[in-house]
Formats: sequence, structure tokens, C-alpha cells
Amino acid sequence: MNRSGIAALKVALSITTLLGGTLAAFPAHANGPVITSDIAAIDLPIFDIESDLEPLESPIPNSEMPSDRTIDVEDSELDIEAADGEVAPVETTAVEFYSRGVRAYQKGDDLKAIDHFTSAIAANSEYAEAYLFRGAIRQLLDDPVAAMADYSTAIYLRSDYALAHFYRGALLHKSGDILAAVSDLETAVALDPTHLLSHEYLGVVQTEMGDFNSAVVSFDNAIALDAEYAPAYMRKGAALIELEDYESAIAPLDVAIDLDDKYAAAFMKRGVAYYHLGTLQTALANLNRAIRLDEDNLDAYYNRSHIYSALGRPTDALADVNYVLSVQPESTKAYMTRGSLYSAQGRYNAAIADFNRVIEIDANSSEAYRQRALVRVANNNIPAALDDYYSAVSLSPNRRELYKGRADAYAIRGNLLSAIADYTYAIELDNSYIAAYAARGRSLYESGDMQGAYQDFSQIIRQDPTVDADIYYYRGITLMALGDSFSANEDLQIAAERYLAEGRAEGYRAVINRMSRL
Repeated sequence: MNRSGIAALKVALSITTLLGGTLAAFPAHANGPVITSDIAAIDLPIFDIESDLEPLESPIPNSEMPSDRTIDVEDSELDIEAADGEVAPVETTAVEFYSRGVRAYQKGDDLKAIDHFTSAIAANSEYAEAYLFRGAIRQLLDDPVAAMADYSTAIYLRSDYALAHFYRGALLHKSGDILAAVSDLETAVALDPTHLLSHEYLGVVQTEMGDFNSAVVSFDNAIALDAEYAPAYMRKGAALIELEDYESAIAPLDVAIDLDDKYAAAFMKRGVAYYHLGTLQTALANLNRAIRLDEDNLDAYYNRSHIYSALGRPTDALADVNYVLSVQPESTKAYMTRGSLYSAQGRYNAAIADFNRVIEIDANSSEAYRQRALVRVANNNIPAALDDYYSAVSLSPNRRELYKGRADAYAIRGNLLSAIADYTYAIELDNSYIAAYAARGRSLYESGDMQGAYQDFSQIIRQDPTVDADIYYYRGITLMALGDSFSANEDLQIAAERYLAEGRAEGYRAVINRMSRL
């Protein structure tokens, strides 16, 4: 539809970054800090007839107009005639006011447009399209309450009005009523499965809800409608990153970039995927490209700082995160990142200061308490670390890693019973938590419960026979304590081979020392 159509409605979609803890974060490469996937959201739909994006359908397409009248909003005069010379009915007046509203909107006179749509509604109180267009302009003018009322009236008048469900769903999303937004957007898709933006917006909301598999389906539906629509590929790649399917994420991001080689967000997300795949130089090249394309993209600097850190370039990493903080001094994720960088450098006081700042900004950040606890453990301040873990657990009682961390602190302090209890609870929260099994097994070994230790180490090996040498070493010495020298020798042989392959001379020597006692 071009500008000569009725009410060429276009949705101006922009990539907005979800900050303040709403971004999902991933474990960093090689146990470093975290890196964000930067899932982008769609701004509320607004009318932008100069937008270069695809237009929405007109609220009243030409095909739905009465057959005995035509409207061309580019003309200065309306061609509205009654059939057979009869006096024009009231409905014709409503259509005329509606068309004047469209023209006023196109000329940028939003208030006059609202007046015309109001007159159209006065002439025909069941004019659903007029309610929709008026609501959209009210939304543009930052009057969401009035806009919501108009959208709801349009839907009341026409329950099968897909576009009205789309706009109301978008506004509900903006207002934070996510479940209601999903309901409207799903209805919009069901009523009009050919409406690309409904599929895309539904995918964005599903992403925000953490329903990434459904989001991928929604973005695929959008792609099926337009195979050259780059944002759908970009968003699909981002959702796959959230699913930790980094290899699969690369392909749609490649397509997005092929379609638009200046798509900064796609370069950034592809860099994130390569980061998680361990292809750090390629990741860095993508982030550098994203920054060249969009120097104001703080998430690109933030993400690049993690890549620099993984590459062993802490000075560059700090420079990037410091730049983010210079622009956004309240960015908790930037303080978290810088605190982790300081901690890795042994600058514990600086790290604690950054985690303190996060807690000042967001007292409910269990992760800030956890990170501060880790620094305090590294600094051998176990009592303070335990206090932080208790605070973190009170805020997030179902986070397995909090119990594992607190158990580690107990174990360092020599309180093995409390450590074993916390490891056990972490395993109850996630019975595939290998790190908790390993730590509990070691604590059970040190407390003299050899059978329990053997069971934990065996559970890990059953889950993953390729685990590192330490697990085989500890099961081997546990078997020695249980008197099974033959099985112990087998495990220690495996441990020795893996230590040697990994270049871990100290571990290899420990195994040889143990084997000499068999």
C-alpha cells in the first residue's frame, strides 16, 4: 500500500535495549563474567508514514469500503456520491470525516486528525476503524488510557478485527500486562495469519516471557511471510542464543547481515554467539563492526568488554565497561562486570566497592550478593561471605548456585555437615548439578563417608564419562579407602592420562604418588 491508499499506517519498529536486570545473561566463556544476548524489543507501534518499514493494513481497506463510493486521501476533494442521485446517508458523512482525519494525520496535524475521527464516530458510533485510528494517534501523543479505550471499543464492535487486537496487544505489552498482550497478539495472528508484524511482536513478547521455543516459531512464521525481512532473522538468532543453541543462532544472523550489511544489532548478536562457541577473534570482529556501525550502542561496548577479558586483555575490557558507566552511571550490569574484572585481577577492594554499588541501586540483586561473597571467599573473609550468601538465599531461595556457594564457604571453614546439607539441597533443586555432586563427594570423603562419596563421584561419571581428571582421581582414592584396589587403579590410570593430556603436572604427580601406595 502506498501513500495514496487510505490511512497508510506504518509501525515504526526500533531496537530498544532491555536494561536493569531484564536481560538474560549467559555463563561466560572459560568461567569469565557474563555476556548479554541483548534481546531487542519492539517499541509500541506508532504511525510513521515516512518510515521505510512495511506498512500495516489500513484500518478500513478499500476492499471494505461501500462499493458506491471511493476515497483517495491524496486528492484535495472527496469523491463521495450517493447512488442514483439520492441524498448521501449518514454513513457517508462518517466516511468523509474519517478520510479528513487520515489527511490531517498525513500532514502532521494529529490534534485535528483526532477531531475528525471523533466526528466520524459521532456520525457512526459503530465505526470500528475510526476508533482504531484515533486510538493509535492518541497512543502516539502519549495518552495510553484513551488509546486503550479506543482499541477496546474497536474490538467490541468487531471482535474479529485483527489489527485492533495487534495494537491493543502492543499497548498492553508496553503497560506491562504481558499475559493480556500475548492473548491479544495470539488472537491477531489467528484472525490474520498473513500479518507479519503480529507474528514478530508475538515473538518479542514470548522472548521477554522466557518462552524462547515459541518465539522461534513466531519468528519463523514472520520469515515465511517475508523471506527478506531482516529483523525476524535477527530476533530468531537472539532467541536461539537464549536457548544456548549458539551454532544454530549463527545461520539466521548471517541471513540478517546478508540482507542488511549495516545491521549493528545483528553483528552484535552474532558476536555473542561466536563468543559462546569460543571463537573469540571472530566474536571480537563482529563486536567491532557493531560499534563502527552504531557508536552509541552501549551493549556492544559492554559485550566487547567480556570478549577482551576472555582474550586476556583486561585493560581493554575495563576501558569498554568504564565507557558504559560514563554514559550510564546507574548500570548495574556494568558494575557487576567491572567488579568481576577487578576480582579476576585480585583487586578485591575495588570489586567489593562495585558490588556494593549494585546493592545500593538494587537491594534485591541476589547475584550482587553472590558475587561479593565470592570475592570475600577469595579474600579469605569467610564469615562475611556467609552473611552475603544468607542474604542472597533470602532473596532467591530457589537458586541452586547460592546453596552451592554457601556450602563451599562452609567447607573452607571446616563445617562439613553444613556444607553437605547445602550441597544436598542444591542437588534437590537440580539433580543434574554435577558441580554440587563433585563438591559433596569431596566433603563426604573428607568427613569419612566413603560410600557416600563413591556414590556421588559415580553419579557424575554416569552422567558424563568425559568429565575432567579430578573426578576420576577422587573416585580412585575413595575406592582405595574402601579397599577396592583394582577399581581404584583403573580410575587413577584414567586420571593420570587426562592430567597428562591436559598438561596438569601437579595432578599427574598426585596420581603417581597415590598409585605407588596400591
